[in-house]
Amino acid sequence: MRPALPIHNPEGKFTTLKSVIAAAQLLGVDLDAGQQAQFQRFGELIELRSKQFNLTGARTWDRIREELFIRSLRILSPAGGSVTTPEWFAGKRAIDVGTGAGIPGIVMKIALPELQITLLDSVLKKTDFLQEVVEELGLENVVVVNGRAEELGQSPAHREVYDLVIARAVAQLAELAELTIPFANIGGTVILPKGASADVEAEVDQAAAAAEILGAAPAITLQVDRPGSSPPDHMIYWMKISPTPGEFPRRVGVPHRSPLLELNG
Repeated sequence: MRPALPIHNPEGKFTTLKSVIAAAQLLGVDLDAGQQAQFQRFGELIELRSKQFNLTGARTWDRIREELFIRSLRILSPAGGSVTTPEWFAGKRAIDVGTGAGIPGIVMKIALPELQITLLDSVLKKTDFLQEVVEELGLENVVVVNGRAEELGQSPAHREVYDLVIARAVAQLAELAELTIPFANIGGTVILPKGASADVEAEVDQAAAAAEILGAAPAITLQVDRPGSSPPDHMIYWMKISPTPGEFPRRVGVPHRSPLLELNG
């Protein structure tokens, strides 16, 4: 029997993580008592800070658990084959681009402690929050960076050095291609979770030319509907097979205003 979690929230909202524990187990990850406590405290901090500034739209325990934690764990789905097993992630050097509240980066770090991860966001309040989380949860091998992907993607400290690049696909894929693929090393993988409401296949087709220019092989797209009760997600995978040309990523804001799909027909 697992030890009871400490209840930090005075209203007692975070007294159970059964669905998160079950979701992780389904994906081959057994969360020990320490990891459970980290998930609980992470949720409490999200709820607390979301009342103070615009951290995330998921502000209740049910939404934090389902939309943030469990959906982030879907990245580990065996639907991705050997590339997405917990063993494959172990020891990888990863970056979460536009991480916001640490989703999915911190969720993955708690579930997979051996993962080395950089959390990148352009909003200072959010990176301050992430630093608070890292310190309070005692997470190691986590680097929080306040900055823009367009600029860091040109920095030798970050360009083509990561085995794994993750970003929630909240923008068009052609834009995200330019903001993510430059970070991946040759042989590295970009994983973009995208919600079920999107016309994923059309976006993947539109972004194909951009991905090729930036050095990625054609995308693989998989539908993942477990664990959790949320609608299915699509996982888009790009493997980096050649160096990204030096002119990419372009200046801040240009990938959004003029994505490569427009430049290439």
